[in-house]
Amino acid sequence: MRKMSKIVKLFSDYSLQNTYILTASNLAVSLLYTLFVGVILMYIYKHCHDTLTYNKKFSMALMMLAFISTILLALIQNNPLLSLGVLGSLSICRIRTNTKDPRDLGFVFWAISIGISSAIGAFLIGIIGTFLLGCIMIGAYHFENRAKSLLLVVRGDKDKLQEVQDIVNTTKGSTIQSKNIFSDSFEVVYELKGCEQQKEEKILSMFEGIDGLKDVNILAPETKVA
Repeated sequence: MRKMSKIVKLFSDYSLQNTYILTASNLAVSLLYTLFVGVILMYIYKHCHDTLTYNKKFSMALMMLAFISTILLALIQNNPLLSLGVLGSLSICRIRTNTKDPRDLGFVFWAISIGISSAIGAFLIGIIGTFLLGCIMIGAYHFENRAKSLLLVVRGDKDKLQEVQDIVNTTKGSTIQSKNIFSDSFEVVYELKGCEQQKEEKILSMFEGIDGLKDVNILAPETKVA
């Protein structure tokens, strides 16, 4: 019980007015904490992005920011002159890399906050904040993907148009966006709402074996490629 109370005190007892990193052991604990929570941050970042927006190098940069923030605050301690010097050096730095996702800016501040919580010994706040925000981010991402809209584009011979329409009309949440009928061919575009991966595969399988279809494509109209 005494050892457990020491561990609880380590993660909950801190003061914003005092510097936590005063010894080598404190620095080692802070860096281990930064590594642990930084790995969690990288995991959350990966599971909040798709293959087009996920950037492995940016994920590693988040870990670097967390470590750098911890080390900077460890060097600054309570020295106001050093604090002004660091702020002055940071003021001339600008981020020139365009982010693929607006949320990436939030992840940058998230990584910095991990470093700050580590440097001042606010381990409990850092872990709880990371856990709660991580659950919100992952939950929002999966909810967004579940409700996403896709475009179904079908091209083929004119005599197959009615058969295609009958198949798509049986799909829940489908609305027609455009229909082009030519002398011997057609092109129709449908919007599919709430389309998950299993539903996509089911829709594509429904068109298999139909002779006279030239193209059947499913597109993500909201996908942004940097």
